Amino acid sequence: MRLALHGVGTALSQNGNGVDTSDLNSYFAPRRLRRVDHFTRMTMLAGCRALHDAAGTEQRDLKTPLPLPENMGIVLSTGYGPSQTTFEFLDSIIDHGAGCASPLAFSHSVHNIPAATMAVFLDNPKPCTTICQLHGPLMAAVQTAGCWLNEGRVNKVLLGVVDEKTPLLKDNTLRLLQAKNFSGKQLETGEGCCFFLLGPAEESDGAKYGTIELELLTPQELQEKKTHAPVFSPARTLPGLAALGISATASWQEDMPCAAGAELAHAAIKLKNIGPSNCIEPVGKNFGLISITPAK
Repeated sequence: MRLALHGVGTALSQNGNGVDTSDLNSYFAPRRLRRVDHFTRMTMLAGCRALHDAAGTEQRDLKTPLPLPENMGIVLSTGYGPSQTTFEFLDSIIDHGAGCASPLAFSHSVHNIPAATMAVFLDNPKPCTTICQLHGPLMAAVQTAGCWLNEGRVNKVLLGVVDEKTPLLKDNTLRLLQAKNFSGKQLETGEGCCFFLLGPAEESDGAKYGTIELELLTPQELQEKKTHAPVFSPARTLPGLAALGISATASWQEDMPCAAGAELAHAAIKLKNIGPSNCIEPVGKNFGLISITPAK
């Protein structure tokens, strides 16, 4: 599966400090954003940045129009979904009973709400969907985007991967590692969002970042896949790849289910007009390989 990569936008935490989404106030009036949760704010900020990146424009103030492609769908993928609002809804059930649970927390805990909210803010009433899975969220999103484009359902796909950090998630990660007697380097639990504006392969020559090509490989097939291009992969995946004899680098030293999105974004931006690169994401016992070929 080959797709054209037109734009990239990110909103990533650094050094475990979380994501600052205050820049979103330059895109939309703060009054409209007052009930938008942090997970959705990261989603919207990275998505808007990807749209501007594809168009070669920037957001100066609230009067700057967003460069919205015609007939654009939205595909969002996440490991845990909007976990903070989900926990808040569950807490409200425990504290007040099912009859008095928070309706606002419930509505924001629905996994497709962030994608739908972004569609509303962008005034883009086109197909949108959300995928929630711990293994291979980036691969699943790219496959979905490719299907939509091949079907002619949309002309472009704004594809995003996102996860947020919560105190409960951080505590549970530590507890599970201790239960497994994990003795390796523990990565900081991170959060963030990465978006990619994709089009059909026929648009590759005019795409800012060229072409991405998707393959699902077994460990043996990955070993046999000889490539001299740089390989980027989530930090937690590096030891497993090293055991297969594959040299890879992680640009982002934090961890979340959607960490491969950060590596794909880094590879596309840093090696633009320089040469091919690869991003590897673990998918269960197999691996997803996304190869980037810069535009000519």
